[in-house]
Amino acid sequence: MVVFNFYTLLTGIAGVNLVFISLYCLLHKERRKSLTAIFLSSFCILLSLNLLYDILTLNNVFGFYLKFLDEFSLLLAFPCLYFYVILVTNNRLEFNKKHLLHCIPAILFVGVWVFPPESFTLWNRNAPMSLLYQHLNHIQLLFYILLIFRTLKENDKISKELISTIENGNLKWVKELLIFLFILFFVWILDNAGLINGNLMAIPLLLFSYWMGYYTINQKDLYYNVSKDFEIESVIPEPNRYRNSKLTEANKKAYATTIEEFMSMEKPHLNNELTLTSMANKLDMKPIHLSQVLNEEFQENFYAFINRHRIVESQRLLKDIRYRNYSIQAIASEAGFNSLSTFNKAFKEIVGKSPSVYQKEP
Repeated sequence: MVVFNFYTLLTGIAGVNLVFISLYCLLHKERRKSLTAIFLSSFCILLSLNLLYDILTLNNVFGFYLKFLDEFSLLLAFPCLYFYVILVTNNRLEFNKKHLLHCIPAILFVGVWVFPPESFTLWNRNAPMSLLYQHLNHIQLLFYILLIFRTLKENDKISKELISTIENGNLKWVKELLIFLFILFFVWILDNAGLINGNLMAIPLLLFSYWMGYYTINQKDLYYNVSKDFEIESVIPEPNRYRNSKLTEANKKAYATTIEEFMSMEKPHLNNELTLTSMANKLDMKPIHLSQVLNEEFQENFYAFINRHRIVESQRLLKDIRYRNYSIQAIASEAGFNSLSTFNKAFKEIVGKSPSVYQKEP
């Protein structure tokens, strides 16, 4: 008899949702050829296989081969998520073969699963080894949460050298994904420890599947509009990043003057899709040279430089009687911001007061 209860119902719906998300990633006309879509799709389908295993075991469907769905699916799912993150935060969208090392635990599992050594039976009798095996997936999930968080933290610095609007990228979506995974990890631990009703695990799983669907449809690659011909590594914030530059002091001074004139005349900062490479192309400069001039002559990264000009523009609009009926959010948008929270934060940091207070002043 098929077990049909609260847990199997919600888990089943979550699994089906993840399958549809996986298919969407693979079939969407703008993404189906990208590696990011393949890895995100793989992550979703592997999670759905793991949920299928739970449903089957609750229905007393056991077997040597079904264990493959449980352990192997998660051993590959978390590396696939990591691969997705390292690709989505790299403008070249290339997969480095060294990352295949993350697949070693899954390969080892297949070896043990197909050709189990005699010592494997002894491991299960050994308390520490048995405990390690029981919580292997917990340890792995926590490891990848920390690893992806570190990747995002490093990327925060790099992104400000390349794009003018952080919200155009995927950082927020990926960080929220980590928070959701940590919640699942915490509930998972409580469930295994018998501290909560196991059926409650289905609720965060179902919410996670709907949340994944929403953000998968609305996501963008972080550097989707940064030239693929430009090496991100060349502007990684470090003391010697421009050591191979051939720009002289005279060159940098001349470029600085050209940049100021360009900002005043063309107002590129009003475009919230502006990137370092697109601005460099308009100035007929190499991106690495533009980055160097901004950092050394203006003492600002690209993000800070562009947003400083946006704040100056917003100050003008806030005092312009023609914009008196505009909302603060509308003025932020006119100045090149696409997030009210980012505008308010930047305005207060640079001007020292909120936009609304500044607007009311004589």
